[in-house]
Amino acid sequence: DLSLAAQMAELVNLCTGGRQWLGFQSLKVDAVVVCHEVRSLEVGPGEKVRVSFKMADRPLREEPPRLVEIGELYHLKGVQLDSIVTVGVWAMANDGHSRPCAELRIPMRHLITKCDGLLYHTWLMLESPGLDDSVASIGLMDTGGMSAGDALTQSLVNAPRQLYQPKACVSLCKAEDLGPSGLPLWVAEAPRPQRVAHWGPLLRSQQQHAVMCAAQHLQSSQAQRDQRAHSKQQLTSMEETAAAQDRELQSLREQLRHQQQSMGEEGHGQRARLDETSRAAEEQQALSEKLSQELAEVQGELENIGEEANTKIETANCKIRTLRAERDDAVRDVEKQSVEAKRLSDERDSLADEKAKLAEQKQALMKIVEDLHQTCVSAGLQMSARSARKSIDSFKFP
Repeated sequence: DLSLAAQMAELVNLCTGGRQWLGFQSLKVDAVVVCHEVRSLEVGPGEKVRVSFKMADRPLREEPPRLVEIGELYHLKGVQLDSIVTVGVWAMANDGHSRPCAELRIPMRHLITKCDGLLYHTWLMLESPGLDDSVASIGLMDTGGMSAGDALTQSLVNAPRQLYQPKACVSLCKAEDLGPSGLPLWVAEAPRPQRVAHWGPLLRSQQQHAVMCAAQHLQSSQAQRDQRAHSKQQLTSMEETAAAQDRELQSLREQLRHQQQSMGEEGHGQRARLDETSRAAEEQQALSEKLSQELAEVQGELENIGEEANTKIETANCKIRTLRAERDDAVRDVEKQSVEAKRLSDERDSLADEKAKLAEQKQALMKIVEDLHQTCVSAGLQMSARSARKSIDSFKFP
């Protein structure tokens, strides 16, 4: 039966690869994990690197994970064979706000069966936080049958080789496997059974660091070769320049020798020309001093002109500010006059309406007086209606 054979093989690996974890499948043990160092992680200015540890098989809690410093021990309670320890890397700002940067997963079953049940100063690759959960939840990527254990093995192989990829140095062991100092630091004076049990993880750590040193040495050697090639190219160029300068110097010396011979033959003429040249040089020097003095005077005049211009500009700015203030006052006066004119216009319209109403009332009153006069005449009464009508007609509206 294939399933029975697989179970037997797993049991053999469990017994041979992690003897100190025997009985681990049915029990819960306390483990200790610590992150010694994190490399090639992008953090912002002022941010500090912190780490967190949790077991993926535990239910998520609402409170944020507890962040510990690099090199600080963290105790994991009740670790089982099927547990997966997740190491999270965080960047913490000065105000206490933290953001996740990377994480890695350590499946305990693979650690016990394939890695001697321990990690001792072991480098592991970091990946984006929550990447495995996101991909698994939506099924976007086919991992090609790679399990979490295979991913851990690949991480162990690639971590010391990928110098510029994010990685973390981690130690994970049972609490009783700590060194005498209470830290995951083993000494040569340990008992033989303990040294035998720790030999595999210690050898793996040494191999990783040897590979990392070799990679760094190769990178440094390549940089040195490039620098030597560049230096050699610069040296060749400098030698060519020196040779050209040497040839030019020889030519100048030859020219000087010919000139000295010519001067020996024409000594008197050369001395006369030399004296003339000296006088011309003195005249040029005197002229230069004179021009320097004139230049100083012109610079002084320019400074005075600049000061006068600045004064005039400041005066003009003051006048402009005054005119702007007067303009603002005039605008406010115009606005006040416009408001007053509108008020007078409204009052005039109101008076015109009132006048029209009074005119209508006058016409109505005159009609009443006329009707009253006709009534009185018809009744044989004598009234002074004419005077009343003249009084009403003589009334004029303002």
